Amino acid sequence: MTTYRKEYTMTEHVTETSSTVKTAQVSPDTNIDRRDFAKKAIAAGLLSALPLLALPEEAIAWMDGKFAEREDLADAMKVLVKTYSDTRPYPHKFNDALVKAQLRDIDFIVGKGLHKEFAQHYVDTLGVLVNKYIKTGVEKFGKDIFLWGTFERTSCSYQLYEHIDISDGQRSFPCPFKPILDQIQKSMGSYTITWDDIHNKWCKLVWNGFAEVAGVKIKVIPGETCKVQVV
Repeated sequence: MTTYRKEYTMTEHVTETSSTVKTAQVSPDTNIDRRDFAKKAIAAGLLSALPLLALPEEAIAWMDGKFAEREDLADAMKVLVKTYSDTRPYPHKFNDALVKAQLRDIDFIVGKGLHKEFAQHYVDTLGVLVNKYIKTGVEKFGKDIFLWGTFERTSCSYQLYEHIDISDGQRSFPCPFKPILDQIQKSMGSYTITWDDIHNKWCKLVWNGFAEVAGVKIKVIPGETCKVQVV
């Protein structure tokens, strides 16, 4: 009964919050168009929002104000509470399932000696989007757009990288793979891959592959805090 009441309360809270946001959006005093948003973003020292105005509609979807209209926000908040309340045998995060799935695949392909082919297949299949959107941004606004489009503006990255530090020509973030790999090896010891395998036989190959598609060159500095730079 206690758990149900907590979830119900969260639902009520999200519903009230959504209503508040909707009200704010229709108010003449608070509603801003995309160009006004770009100006405000630049003034605040954020990455220029101008690419959002020039790239296809998919790139500006998050600005359309429809987030608060989603009917599954209450479910999202429940998942947040459940996931981050699960601290045994280690603190779980949103990226948990995604990281484990990638580690399982990497362990298999490295063991078969197919890591180059696997990474290239990944680049070939997803590189279509890089070519269509990110390369266009790079040509119009410079190399940093590659990092922007590959990391903080990619939906999968919202889950994979919990925190990204943004600077001109560089992105850095805590490695999402090491904590989970360490935990799996400690509790089960079922993988043969090492952390170096993840660096050299997955991350570097994929990021460099995407960079080639976008027409830029990058430098990857692996570590517990990984850094990716455009050169």
